[in-house]
Amino acid sequence: MNVLKTALLAAASMTVASAAFAADPIMPAPTPIVPVVDDSSVWDGFYAGVNAGYGWGEFDDGALTTDIEGWLGGAQLGYNAAFGGVVVGVEGDYQFSDIKEGDLGINHFGTVRGRIGADLGGFLPYITGGIAFGELDNDIDDAEYGWGWAAGAGVEAMVMDNLSVKGEYLYTSFNEVEFDAGDADAEAHIARVGLNFHF
Repeated sequence: MNVLKTALLAAASMTVASAAFAADPIMPAPTPIVPVVDDSSVWDGFYAGVNAGYGWGEFDDGALTTDIEGWLGGAQLGYNAAFGGVVVGVEGDYQFSDIKEGDLGINHFGTVRGRIGADLGGFLPYITGGIAFGELDNDIDDAEYGWGWAAGAGVEAMVMDNLSVKGEYLYTSFNEVEFDAGDADAEAHIARVGLNFHF
């Protein structure tokens, strides 16, 4: 009888212990901490700025080729997108120009160009190319607008959170601009520096 009583008490104790254990809350496994990696680029987004420089080249009216040179200055607006160390974008600019000899030469011009460069943190070397348009003066007829192309390269560097400086070389060519006296061509090598504010 004592053996049976002891067995029943042991079974009851195990049942109570099992019930108590089952009543304990089940704690979830701790969530691992994953570091947040910032893969954004300082070059992403819109920008606008100003530039100034010097240009030199030639004006060919079909009868005579004249050396032209002078100062220029203007403004630019653009957009960049960064993809894994590569920055691609588009930029438009317009320049007031004194690249002339007397009244012969380029009065003012603009470009719309693509850009592609290497994202080196706060430093961006790039190449660029696209279309050009501007007003040429042949010293005989009224000034006329013409179309051409532009290509070059540059480097840009961040100097503050939203402010960058750049240096750029650009070759610009205008072909067969129509004047009353005949077609004319013009080309200019342009070296300029600029300042951009990034939005």
